[in-house]
Amino acid sequence: MKFLVLLAAIGCASAASSNAVTCDECQAGAAGLVDHLLSEASLAEQGEILKAIVCPQLEDPDACMAAIDMWFGDMASCIYNHFVLEGDVCARLGLCKKASIFTPRDWTCEECTDVLARTAAYMSEDETIAEGVEYLQGECFCGQDGHSADCPDLIANVLPIAMPVLAGVLVDQTVELCQEVVGVC
Repeated sequence: MKFLVLLAAIGCASAASSNAVTCDECQAGAAGLVDHLLSEASLAEQGEILKAIVCPQLEDPDACMAAIDMWFGDMASCIYNHFVLEGDVCARLGLCKKASIFTPRDWTCEECTDVLARTAAYMSEDETIAEGVEYLQGECFCGQDGHSADCPDLIANVLPIAMPVLAGVLVDQTVELCQEVVGVC
């Protein structure tokens, strides 16, 4: 029993001193971020950025632009839900390792900025991009009705360029996202 009391005291002291975002706070923020990123206005903005930056790098820029116009919302839904929510980005960032025994509190701007920067870095990793290509080539996207036989090739060509661009958008829009999603900065 004394061990449990000591463990609880250490946990409280450590949590109070670190002021770390809790797992629950991170997950609530992640859900809010996905909601924002999948809003009509955000999808339109992301699509325009991809058409301006990604499509000119491909062999057929016009086909890329048409594909983004037609399919980007579905692609984004697969990617953001898979990596941020289903893949539990908060656990991947190390925010859900410890038992949370302290009460939630407000985020700080620095914490939000750090979490978005680390999320963007994760989205840009080669392993994450490869997983994203495989995931979109599967049931979530290419396996859905209406996709042509060249869908897997389109994904293999576009996603390795698009994910780092989208990660850069997270970084570029950190202040706006932190203000809208968790109310800081």
